[in-house]
Amino acid sequence: MNAITIAVHWHDENKPIYSLDLQPNTTQHQISRLATGGGDNNVRIWKFVDNSVEYLSTLRKHTQAVNVVRFNSKGDVLATAGDDGFVFLWSKSDTIIKDLGDEEDEDMKESWQCVGNITIGNELVDICWCDGYLAIGSMDNTLRVYHIVENGKKLVGKLVHTSENNDHFIQGVAFSKRYLFTQSADRSIVSYKFDDDGSLSLLHKFQKLGGTQMYQSENLQSFFRRLSCSPDGSLLITPAGLDENGSNCVYIYSIANLQSGPVIRISGFIKPAIIVSFNPKLYKSSSETSILPYKLIFAIGTLDSIVIYSTDNNFKPLGQVSNIHYQAITDLTWDENGQKLLVGSMDGFCSVVNFEADIFGPLYDGPKVESLHSDKVHLETTATPPSPPKKPAPTIDTFFKDKKGKKRITPTLIS
Repeated sequence: MNAITIAVHWHDENKPIYSLDLQPNTTQHQISRLATGGGDNNVRIWKFVDNSVEYLSTLRKHTQAVNVVRFNSKGDVLATAGDDGFVFLWSKSDTIIKDLGDEEDEDMKESWQCVGNITIGNELVDICWCDGYLAIGSMDNTLRVYHIVENGKKLVGKLVHTSENNDHFIQGVAFSKRYLFTQSADRSIVSYKFDDDGSLSLLHKFQKLGGTQMYQSENLQSFFRRLSCSPDGSLLITPAGLDENGSNCVYIYSIANLQSGPVIRISGFIKPAIIVSFNPKLYKSSSETSILPYKLIFAIGTLDSIVIYSTDNNFKPLGQVSNIHYQAITDLTWDENGQKLLVGSMDGFCSVVNFEADIFGPLYDGPKVESLHSDKVHLETTATPPSPPKKPAPTIDTFFKDKKGKKRITPTLIS
């Protein structure tokens, strides 16, 4: 694996990049597009090829920082949200149209039109698509679900559900099939059953484990708590965790058995974990103790590093990338082939981590499951990424082969 900084630095005055997302490559899209949202109030669209980007367009309706950009599953609609309290819905225009502010943009190669908007009125940190619905978490502590429907050439968001089960800012929203999750600065995870009409049924609120607070307080040095669900719908992984010793960790839940609370904890990160992102592919498992009939790969982003994990071999870390950015990491997204991981940062740059085509093994094409076998997870320590060097320098440490050394980051079965 290797990491390369790519030239996404056209957000004005090198303002932070708070979010990024890759357009799903359906048959109607001839090129792969990367969307970035930043502290300059703009959304940029880029053509992403190999390890380089080419500027395509700027989307200019937001009046404050853009905190999250997300394509829908078809890739034909981009939702963006930010501190101005608006969600804008964008689709690509067939012709180049220069709106106010675009007149001097000689490098523009395509236009994206705003085809819908939703007004919340409070700062928005995270959103997620739920099939034809959009879930929005805001800094008024409220989760809202809108049904996105066509009205001529426009898209309209119809509010179908509002939930006020968080006592602080909602900083992460994730969806998996029939479930919706929020993570908040009130140190909680709230889980909902997602009904066919977009309404929600409260399932559980997780805050403490054995009397100990499971998550960081509002003093966490990040806007984001970007939790993530696995592509097969079996796992929820939540960042910003704390174990009983006050060490940074993440908690892993079995979605089919949420009532049991978290079942696995990975502890020992030097800095808080703030992002989890799953590789979209399923791989054949080579472990007799695998908790699933296949292998899942996921990335955990802390403020200054990224650790790649496998669900095989008791969640053994496969590698770590450190010191590739001067400031905190803000977002992660995989390409659809599971061979590239893109990274956004407060320093206004993006980078890409490349993986060899066969590094995770052959793809799995059998049936998916919804529940892990927690009895197969053992209390064992895994190979550990080393401590960062005293003088920051880009480092890439891989563990695809057994490696001896001090063991620090550990998965633990929670009984």
